[in-house]
Amino acid sequence: MDYIHGYSHQEQERLLQQAEYLREKLILKDLDYQAGESLLEIGCGAGAVLGILGQAFPSLKLAGIDLEEKQIEYATNHLKTLNFANVDLRIGDAANLPWQDNQFNYVYAIWFMEHLNNPQQVLAEAKRVLRPGGTITLTETDYRTILISPESADYRYLMDTLCELLLQAQGNPYIGQSLGTLLNQTGFNEISNQPISFHYANSLNSQELQDFIEYVDSWLAPTINLAIARLGKDPQRLNAGLNWFRSIPERDNGAVSVTIYRAIATG
Repeated sequence: MDYIHGYSHQEQERLLQQAEYLREKLILKDLDYQAGESLLEIGCGAGAVLGILGQAFPSLKLAGIDLEEKQIEYATNHLKTLNFANVDLRIGDAANLPWQDNQFNYVYAIWFMEHLNNPQQVLAEAKRVLRPGGTITLTETDYRTILISPESADYRYLMDTLCELLLQAQGNPYIGQSLGTLLNQTGFNEISNQPISFHYANSLNSQELQDFIEYVDSWLAPTINLAIARLGKDPQRLNAGLNWFRSIPERDNGAVSVTIYRAIATG
């Protein structure tokens, strides 16, 4: 797995800010976890999402796994600051989970599947560690659905480049629509994959629009230098596309929308 955003301290802090922004509108949306049960987050990164889940469901037994040692170190410290001292955090590969069969009531992943070149192997492992009747919750987007108004050819060049960068890193920028199919192919039951759409417009709520633009910009802007280095893309066009995107809140007719997919299934 090649995580294109890297593992710097700045990126870890960004993950915390991202989780706070998405706390109510996405991370906790429609969750109803029961007291005393157990949850594993695969690709837990800096522990940002685990912290939010732990705060919302304080009696959950939490576990997390990430391939990168720096992420687990940061997650351990972050969760301790939230007084979650007994979280079972491990460095390891989600395609070869270091837990026995039937260990968890819930498996959770967000913005993780898009970075995998073999998601079915990871899903098979998730199914193995789920208890019978346990649920898996996956959240991903399709980056082609981040649409803006007014449109810009440079912005489209930027987003096409982002998708190409994820593909070059052996990920899948379009995986949101495929989550249900992947779960079905892996043998899960009671599968749903529902779109969650967000739309922000200057004419409706300028602050919500500004907040969303800033959220996307926080992870989009740092990919430009990587795209130039890895793909040889045109720096002028990439920066023009980013600047156009940043200017959307300043335009009377400025608007942006995105579709995110939430897939849920039982093991």
